[in-house]
Amino acid sequence: MKLTFFESNPPNFGDELNKYLWENLIEPGFLDEDESTLFIGVGSILWDDYPLDAKKIVMGSGYGGYTKIPNVNDGSWDIAFVRGPRTAQLLNIDKSKVITDAAILTRYLQLPKVDLADKPISRIGFMPHYQSIQRACWKDVCDLAGIQYLDPTEPDVMSTLAKIKNCDFIISEAMHGVILADTLRVPWVPIQPKVEIHRNKWFDWAESMDLSLSFNTCPNSSILDLWSSVSGLRATGSRSIFVRDKLKVVNSVLIKNAANVLSRFTINDAFLSSDNIFEVNSAKALEVLSSKCKLIRGIG
Repeated sequence: MKLTFFESNPPNFGDELNKYLWENLIEPGFLDEDESTLFIGVGSILWDDYPLDAKKIVMGSGYGGYTKIPNVNDGSWDIAFVRGPRTAQLLNIDKSKVITDAAILTRYLQLPKVDLADKPISRIGFMPHYQSIQRACWKDVCDLAGIQYLDPTEPDVMSTLAKIKNCDFIISEAMHGVILADTLRVPWVPIQPKVEIHRNKWFDWAESMDLSLSFNTCPNSSILDLWSSVSGLRATGSRSIFVRDKLKVVNSVLIKNAANVLSRFTINDAFLSSDNIFEVNSAKALEVLSSKCKLIRGIG
């Protein structure tokens, strides 16, 4: 059974979590390279282009609108649970299959400790969407605002999780930034992704946690960021990056404004799911996972 998730260059925090999550929950030998059965985990990866003859086991995934809606009633899908009610409705499956995003299972992992001895670290974090890094100047914004930059393309996912856990609250344009913050019981401020297709999946997850989500507008930190806001395009191509670098003077003004916007957020602007919903959903997700495979001793 092969672990299946979205792989990109640069890597993306929420997707890369799959590499660490399942190997620390499931006993060795369950997952391998046999593509006749696919284990579909964290991510908006319920696509319509999986091999028809492969069995698909869905463990907390969601539909994100990146392909046509798959036909999960063709006999090749085994849906353990899905991310949220919007996914269930679109797939035309029973709402009993809704729990929440599989990333909630991160609560059962042991995270490394962050060493704060060397230098002071801000207890407020900001994570952009991984695609916006190419067009934006978020590291400069965070440095100016005195906010800890949480890089969604950092390969060391466990270190990023530990940094989130050490925050008083985080601000995030990345959906799995807020999902993991919520899982680690760290309040979070949602920033609306610039590209519209990335938005609906947030509500899918939020509704599974009984949250009434409302976005904050994402500030523009570069001329390309501004163009993305106006056009709704990703603005991440090589020509766009060339333009960004040539307009550094304009960018400096936008960086200062974006830093001011981020620095105004307080913990009073943040969301956090209720302890009861969190406990119920995480326990349900672990129970369903354990019905499909043998867990490492001591988990749960």
